[in-house]
Amino acid sequence: MKKKIKLIISAIAMLVLVIAFDYANAQAPICVVNYNATGLVPGATITVPITLTGTTVGNFQFILQYDRDVLTYVSETHSVPSGLFQVFEPFTNATLPGQVFTKVQFGYTGGSPGYTYSNQTVVNLQFTFNGGSTNIVFYNKSLTVLNTGAQFTYIKANPYGTINLATTFTNGSTSGSYATLTSVSGGGDWETAATWVENKIPSKAYDVFITGSTVTDTSTTGRCHNLTINAGGQLTVNASKSLAVAGNFHLKSDATSTGSFISFGTTTVTGTNTVERYTTGNWNGVWPDPPGTIWHYISSPVSGGTINSYLGSLLNHWNESTALWVPETLPVTNPLVVNKGYSTATTSNQVITFTGGTLNSGDQTIGGLTRTGTGGFSGANLVGNCYPSAFTWNDAYVTRTNVDAAAYFWNGATYASYLSTDASFFKIPAEQGYFVFVTSGFTTGSMNISNGGRDHAGVYLKSSAIDQLSLKVNGNNLEDITSIRFNTASTEGFDGEYDALKLWGVTACPQVYSIIPETNLSINSLPSVTSQTVIPVGFKAGVADTYTLTASGMETFTPGTQIFLEDLVTSQVQNLNTNPVYSFSAVAGSPSQRFNLHFSPVGMPEGKTSNIKIYAANHFVYVNIPTEMSGTITIYDLLGKEITHQPIQSNGLNKVNLNVQTGYYLVRVLGDNATVTGKVFIQ
Repeated sequence: MKKKIKLIISAIAMLVLVIAFDYANAQAPICVVNYNATGLVPGATITVPITLTGTTVGNFQFILQYDRDVLTYVSETHSVPSGLFQVFEPFTNATLPGQVFTKVQFGYTGGSPGYTYSNQTVVNLQFTFNGGSTNIVFYNKSLTVLNTGAQFTYIKANPYGTINLATTFTNGSTSGSYATLTSVSGGGDWETAATWVENKIPSKAYDVFITGSTVTDTSTTGRCHNLTINAGGQLTVNASKSLAVAGNFHLKSDATSTGSFISFGTTTVTGTNTVERYTTGNWNGVWPDPPGTIWHYISSPVSGGTINSYLGSLLNHWNESTALWVPETLPVTNPLVVNKGYSTATTSNQVITFTGGTLNSGDQTIGGLTRTGTGGFSGANLVGNCYPSAFTWNDAYVTRTNVDAAAYFWNGATYASYLSTDASFFKIPAEQGYFVFVTSGFTTGSMNISNGGRDHAGVYLKSSAIDQLSLKVNGNNLEDITSIRFNTASTEGFDGEYDALKLWGVTACPQVYSIIPETNLSINSLPSVTSQTVIPVGFKAGVADTYTLTASGMETFTPGTQIFLEDLVTSQVQNLNTNPVYSFSAVAGSPSQRFNLHFSPVGMPEGKTSNIKIYAANHFVYVNIPTEMSGTITIYDLLGKEITHQPIQSNGLNKVNLNVQTGYYLVRVLGDNATVTGKVFIQ
């Protein structure tokens, strides 16, 4: 049922301006305009009555402006003679370009003295209320000033005289609740009605909710009142487009997912920006924190964030010079610095709220990175993804100056590392803190982050790489991973562009890593792979347990490449191509170098004798026999004296321990279907 609202503005509250003219029947007119209304609900009918009291007039016209998102003109009824009254809707005027008005005009064409009103409502303007609030502003005919001092302007009616109606209006308003628009499950374009359950296009009259779908704003100016992106919802403002939020912006998060917002164009929020992050926590309120406390690395997605977001929790920043965590202290108004990372431990699973300022967007510069400390964490700086969306950690979008390519992410038990130089693309989640290292030999560094690298992905993603082997160890309900790559641009030693350091996790977590003379690596890139390639692999057990080592990526190597895992404790050798899962037992304090990795590229078809590969590493001789064969492996010095021999193990890697002086030795493989001889150097 339509609801008609008539609120009479008393004549006492109105300023009446009278202009005298020399005509016989002129009177001082009073105009009453009823248009103030509150408490409306979307769909209500607004009636704006205009009343003239005891006056005689010739022609008159006035113009009113209102927010067309809030009110929609429907019709009018009037009491003046037919043909004398007109409403022009919409009405435009060159004096105020871009604005749309409604013009109400009475055109009396009869003789003097004009048309007489007798305390009557001459017109009812009817509107539909869509939601929200708007002022209703009256203009004079010229549209150059608002209603203050404005008046009905006279028009010369006929040769018998002119009559002028002059009065001042009090501007009014309509306000009430806002209508709601919710995105459909499939999402779509902001300016398409089918994108919304209610089949309407958003405007300032609507509170908009984006839930479990991806919406893209491709309009010149997308508009709404309040905007809420629920957990799982995604909104993108395209480049050269804009979004105007007249109310508040709210990005929500829960235990299952987080909302995501990307602005490649221009976004303005008149009200308050609020961004949530769901955080797991178990801190018991005791300091120092007990073992097993859950820590997260975070970064503020709004420019006005303060440490008040983490009131009642532990919140630290990292000091590169001392390699220590420094607690944040009161007052709670202390800012969370944009692009800076923090570590936090909350007392329970909860939603953390960042409030205030603007949503971080646009290209970002992360400066002030230093390398002034000593030890393994020298040059480590904790920075953060300041966007309310993920962004891509790749040199296509990240420009580094004196900063290594690796980014290190705390996963709750240990660090995962990713290289910006990879062809793979890794997505850093919204509000995520991470470590980067200033390159050795420099004392300062910086990074520039491109807004174009933003993405709605909420997890780490990667594409397949070439010549990349990954080893993941599981045990004690925890896991760690290391990778070995082959890249002609890399070096044998540590290279900040292609290697990543091994950063230790919690004591209880198993750790796996590559060993090079200078340090330990989580990512180890080497220039090439040959049949003599042997890579030492370290392992650290947090507790006594049975562990599982799982290899992946063998398919990224040249077809026929065989990869062997050698357990230096049990002397077991396993072909990872045919069996990528290896189980073993270990206790805390076991030898750090637990394994060797052997790579044996096969360049000839199966069954050829050149398929047998002979090489040495340290005091060991390795013979890879990939086919079925029986016979003997014999080793001689260069004078032909036999040093040792042992039976052939078919379809695998044979290992011979030599306790001899440094020098060259001959290795002879005498099999039932092939004989091969090779020379090795023993260090």
